[in-house]
Amino acid sequence: MTRQAFVAAATSALLIPQIEAAEARSKPISMLPASSTRRFAWTVDDGVSSSALKAYLDIAEGKNQHLTLFVTSSYPSWRNHSKQILRLIKAGKVQLGNHTVTHKDLTTTSSAVIRKELEGCHKFLLEEFDYDARPYFRPTYGSWNANLLKIAAELGYTAPVTWYGSLGDTGNPSQERIVQNANEWIANGRIVISHANRNKAPETMNQILNIIQTRKLHSVTLREAFGKNFK
Repeated sequence: MTRQAFVAAATSALLIPQIEAAEARSKPISMLPASSTRRFAWTVDDGVSSSALKAYLDIAEGKNQHLTLFVTSSYPSWRNHSKQILRLIKAGKVQLGNHTVTHKDLTTTSSAVIRKELEGCHKFLLEEFDYDARPYFRPTYGSWNANLLKIAAELGYTAPVTWYGSLGDTGNPSQERIVQNANEWIANGRIVISHANRNKAPETMNQILNIIQTRKLHSVTLREAFGKNFK
């Protein structure tokens, strides 16, 4: 190990307590493991909009949907709703994952910036929610390379998660289009991505919930699907 690598590892250990090392994956996870239960993982990214995040939290609380929230920690929405998030974590309806501090594309930055972004979000989750999100992180924009997976694994983030289908709600699609995407992609065994960045009409959310119910699916967190000892 070079001196530079040693210093980087030592600095990371101060910010992120060490856990049992696991090898970096060769590619991210995009599907759930096989199960006799009809289930999918509804994952929610970013949190640009406080009101959009609140709508997802209310669905988890009032409609018994289990969500994995990939937190971009620089957005105030996570602090704005910390009490409800803590309540939902305790109830087992919400899981948190690391989605960096500022949503940089980590395939275009230095190794030092990768560490800073992942460590910063990790520190926020510990301080705000007393929550260790490892091993789950979502590469920003779904972009990844071997260096990112290697550094993330060194920090204990050995489970990079992308998706099999998307609600396509990152830009400014019509509400009708979001429902069409939900109808296309929500299915058994899939990891589906959506974003808490713009408000969706209540009727849009109701139609998505109706798709889930009609297909007799259960939404599960990643920890529920993969198990508590997954690395």
